[in-house]
Amino acid sequence: MPVLPRIAYCGPIARPGEPARGGYESANRRLIDDLRAHGLSVAEYPYAPERATPAGKAVAYASNFAGTAARVLAEAGRFDILHITPLRRHFILPEAVICMNAKARGRKLVVDIRAGCFIDEMEEGAMGARVQARLLRHADLVTVEGLEYVDFARRFTDAPVHYLPNYVSRGPERLAQHILTNPIRLVFLARIVPEKGIETAIEAVRVLKEGGLDVRLEVLGRASPDYAKRLDALASGLPVEFKGAVNAEAVRETIRGAHFFIFPTRHDGEGHSNALTEAMAEGLVPLCADNGFNRSVVADCGRIFGRAADGAVYATAVQEIAASGAWAELSRRTAERIARNYTAETVVPRLIERYREIMEGGRKAA
Repeated sequence: MPVLPRIAYCGPIARPGEPARGGYESANRRLIDDLRAHGLSVAEYPYAPERATPAGKAVAYASNFAGTAARVLAEAGRFDILHITPLRRHFILPEAVICMNAKARGRKLVVDIRAGCFIDEMEEGAMGARVQARLLRHADLVTVEGLEYVDFARRFTDAPVHYLPNYVSRGPERLAQHILTNPIRLVFLARIVPEKGIETAIEAVRVLKEGGLDVRLEVLGRASPDYAKRLDALASGLPVEFKGAVNAEAVRETIRGAHFFIFPTRHDGEGHSNALTEAMAEGLVPLCADNGFNRSVVADCGRIFGRAADGAVYATAVQEIAASGAWAELSRRTAERIARNYTAETVVPRLIERYREIMEGGRKAA
């Protein structure tokens, strides 16, 4: 039986059992846990915890990057491969130092490109993009979160480029979903910030209520105290429930039985949202902005709208799908798409095989 490679995993990583502060943390926590479940040894090198002030955050990150770079040099005997999910931009220089320290000790390097601004960053051509291009040239494997990035990434590296989407550890538990009943449950699951589109989701509820449809919006995620007050006022008198942050293990149980995932995100850094995959795994029909990798993930399972679409556009989609009787078929199709493409059973063994290939010196194309 082939010896499994030992992994050092570096990047934003959620603590076990705690709500993640963003998609990077959530996805990294999941992948680390699933690699361990497949028998791999994974050493964690997490980025700095959040600080209350920008100055405190800057100091924490600077200290963390320096400490991580030193640990990678000192502890290289513990791992065979450094797998890093770089935040890039103004972090790219210290991240490059971490990677070069691993390479200096003869370790293999996996650079995992997440989020939806990679192409824009590289085409800007600033110093950070040049450093990032150099980092990709030193990688033994480049993984990308969206299919849209595969060909573009190959312009910067001779290493294999592997599609590593976000996924769910457990596949759909039932492909035959429940029927559409009242109230129609809408779910918004994300960081609660303006650019994720929460105000558009609330506007959609207002339009649906005024149109006489029995709906409820459940909002899962963390908002700042000031923004939470603003949203409370905006949702006053509407069937909107703010559930707060929910840890990864409880997300799917919390949204189970809901009907639509509404995701009007305009976030420039959006990639493949963990929330989107989790909602689709429960058969929630996705209604999403054409942002990040939403279009290629959703395919023909839901509806995709322009980033400028307002709440009325999302409300109309709910009304039309409910009235036409199309919801049950879309729900079934949604869960089946996740089962085929976005589960640990599908994604994790493929990544482990890539790890093995680079340990053997293989340079097979994705």
